[in-house]
Amino acid sequence: MNSQTDNNGFTLIELIVVIVIASIFATMMYQYVYTSSTRSPLPIFALDKSLKLHEIIENLTSDYSKNYTSDPTKLQTSIGKTEGSTQKNDYGNYKVIHNRFIKFVSNSEQKASSGDAEYGELLKVTIESISSKERLTVLYHKQ
Repeated sequence: MNSQTDNNGFTLIELIVVIVIASIFATMMYQYVYTSSTRSPLPIFALDKSLKLHEIIENLTSDYSKNYTSDPTKLQTSIGKTEGSTQKNDYGNYKVIHNRFIKFVSNSEQKASSGDAEYGELLKVTIESISSKERLTVLYHKQ
């Protein structure tokens, strides 16, 4: 009497092991794909905020080139003379960090007072984005 065993299928243990491994793999992939898909627009939003700040600087520079090259004090007034103030004007929406005339003495920056011979020569403007706290600085000089 020969007894033959039928080896054409999987055992219940083999099926359970495959299902457990597949579920672990699916959980890992879900976490990876979910995180990537929910955070994927964040760099685009950061770039948009940065471009808005650059646009404000471009507007300031364009206005300076057209109207204020001989007298930067008028540009200083139109930017918003009070440092730390929030401005919403034709240039855009920004916070003024620095808006002052400076001079360099021994390779260090100093605020130029109105009695200095160099006063009005070099205007330092630093603005900050309201939403992202990113800052940009530009120097304008009297021509």
